Amino acid sequence: MILRKINAVLGFFATVLLMGHAVSHAIWMISRVSIIKMAESVPWIMTGLVALHAIISIILAVLGHKGAEKGEYKNYPQMNKTTIIQRASGVSLILLIALHVAESVGILQPPPLVFAMLPPIFFAIALMHTAISTSKAFITLGIGNATFIKTADIVIKVICGATLVADIVGFYIYL
Repeated sequence: MILRKINAVLGFFATVLLMGHAVSHAIWMISRVSIIKMAESVPWIMTGLVALHAIISIILAVLGHKGAEKGEYKNYPQMNKTTIIQRASGVSLILLIALHVAESVGILQPPPLVFAMLPPIFFAIALMHTAISTSKAFITLGIGNATFIKTADIVIKVICGATLVADIVGFYIYL
């Protein structure tokens, strides 16, 4: 259980840095790069936190299934839907973050059509993962009651949705 709590804390810190990074870059792109961006060290710190979070998440997923009975899970599709989306988006983020970082530092220069499509997909998946995972992290850490969790879940989804729109609009203005 302590590993889950550590992972939730890493996820929270990564979420705070992601939201700061996403919002500051949205403003930077919408302003047509006339506003100063967040410090360049922040994305690297966030990348390290996300890498640790991903490694621990994979370990927890493997340990959670090791030795478990193979059951019939079709009986609970609604209950498992967010967990499946959370895990699928987390796994896809591993590749997308690597591509995003490689493009950001100039190692990779995708063709224009790919560049026009890949960042918005990355933004959508990263913010979707954040929107789904944040309230689960509150639960893991024992923060808040049911009302707080429901309210926080709605608030983070609205913030992530607004940030996604701002990032996509900013990205296409920047292009």
